[in-house]
Amino acid sequence: MDREPREYLIGLNRIPEITPRRMAMLFERFGPPEAIWRAPTDAIASLPGCALAAERIAGSRNEEALDQELARAKREGIRIVTILDPDYPVSLREIEAPPAVLYLQGEGSFDAARTIAVVGTRKSSRYGRAMAERLAQDLARAGISVASGLALGIDSAAHRGALKGQGTTVAVLGSGLFRLYPALNRALAQEVAEHGLLVSEYPLDTPPAKWTFPQRNRILSGLSRGVVVVEAPEHSGALITARLALEQGREVFAVPGNVTSAGSAGPNRLIRDGAKLVEDVRDILCEFPDLSSLIQPVGQAKEARLAALSPSARRVYDLIELEPMGIDDIIARGELSPTEAAHTLLLLQMENLIEELEGRRYSKTP
Repeated sequence: MDREPREYLIGLNRIPEITPRRMAMLFERFGPPEAIWRAPTDAIASLPGCALAAERIAGSRNEEALDQELARAKREGIRIVTILDPDYPVSLREIEAPPAVLYLQGEGSFDAARTIAVVGTRKSSRYGRAMAERLAQDLARAGISVASGLALGIDSAAHRGALKGQGTTVAVLGSGLFRLYPALNRALAQEVAEHGLLVSEYPLDTPPAKWTFPQRNRILSGLSRGVVVVEAPEHSGALITARLALEQGREVFAVPGNVTSAGSAGPNRLIRDGAKLVEDVRDILCEFPDLSSLIQPVGQAKEARLAALSPSARRVYDLIELEPMGIDDIIARGELSPTEAAHTLLLLQMENLIEELEGRRYSKTP
């Protein structure tokens, strides 16, 4: 049957043995996707590194499976964009080994000039999650899209922050869209799709694997203007994303952390090596002249609420940090009576400046 070149490309992308680098090699050797689809096994085997994979590649060119993939995507409202299409993200065309195919779920669109990636470890601290959420929320309020990887920990906090800021967010997955990972984030993934995009280069039923996450990181950085590493140990996917961002000519930012914390070792090293230190969203936006005008509106509503506090309420607010503090410590450090403390803490909660946690502990709202 007659097919468009993009359909052959989607079919080739379904073959696990055709990695992004092999795809580029096949294009160089055979030309258009249809020629690759019909190339003889021995011709594929003659390419460097393809001798063992040639038979699998040739035997996996299945038109029926391709038709099923296209039909399922259409039925579920999933868009498929290939590198042959005019709406393929321009910023990804520039990176090394760009993905040949992208599966997209959601109503959002790509704008790398107004996208910042916020990434970090799954094993995050409350401080790390609070910083990721606050930065993402402020970026969203400034009109910046927030990209991350939908993982537990820092990634989830970044997506939630962007949603709280009523902005858009992009999740780049390490699995197919029908195999969302982690399962705990299915509800979050649905929210992301409603207010942005779920993105994957992998066929719909591709399960997560150790190799899929490092590979997807080049897309995460490639779709972004800059990458903010919030919390990450010395050897982590977030640092891979930062390295790829540097190779792609993107800006790299890092949130400083406790020098005794393993989770802060990565960002602290990045700062030592020249990454821009980030304390709040202004440190990010001021690096881009065309975005610096967005700094003023950020945080104005919160500043107005703080300015309206009484001196005693402001003093209590200043005592509380992102790390939870027990009510007894607040009473002692603030030299308050229990009644005064209860009244002031309730007022600060009503203003959404602090939040109460389990065990009558309190922390600043990100």
